[in-house]
Amino acid sequence: MTPFEPTLLAREEGAVRPQGVCLVHEIEIAAPPELVWDFIADFEGWDAWNPLYVRTAGKAEIGQTLRFTAAVPGLKPRKAQAQVYAVIQDRLLEYGLSNLVGLLKAFRFVEIDEITPTRCRVSNGEIMAGPVGRLLARGVGEKVRQGLEAMNLALKQVAERKWLSRPV
Repeated sequence: MTPFEPTLLAREEGAVRPQGVCLVHEIEIAAPPELVWDFIADFEGWDAWNPLYVRTAGKAEIGQTLRFTAAVPGLKPRKAQAQVYAVIQDRLLEYGLSNLVGLLKAFRFVEIDEITPTRCRVSNGEIMAGPVGRLLARGVGEKVRQGLEAMNLALKQVAERKWLSRPV
């Protein structure tokens, strides 16, 4: 995926994402998409397993405000809030925020693509847009990507553990 190309799911659903620098991490998870979705959709539960979002409040529902503290590796934890833009059950969560009087826009997405009924691929990304977006991406982009990777690895661990421990 190029830095400005929306993902396949976004094009399918007609979503419009901002242009900017796109940082993304993908991971395969040996669990059904709907089980993985349960962890993504439970935003208030993210702080129990997610090393990137260490405090969370809000509902993963369109129009809702999410409040969180993000702990990007190598940076001081920061409090922020974001608006939920899109929710497609078992497939997509999109939310974003604007800082510096609109000079910086951060657009976040978590997509789940089914590989088989018991395996999926999760794309976890952020688009840094606005006049300051590219500059910020140059300065902290790799750290943000590391945070996305840490979140995906933790998601993989909790989802696979839950899937393997289910009653057969």
